[in-house]
Amino acid sequence: MNINSVLTAVNGGDSLKQAVGIQLLSKANDQQAAAATTLVQDFAKTQQQVTASAAPHLGGNLDIRI
Repeated sequence: MNINSVLTAVNGGDSLKQAVGIQLLSKANDQQAAAATTLVQDFAKTQQQVTASAAPHLGGNLDIRI
């Protein structure tokens, strides 16, 4: 969806174009919110599948010799 044309319609003088533009902005906002919700839910599902490391202390200490 081209947001620039929607914003131009909202800021224009024609009330019909303004009403349609506002509805399109609302629809775009709803689509973005739905996409973000899906993204977060998918991330949460993936995080539940992550298991603990077999060696939880691996990498906890670094021994550096020069």
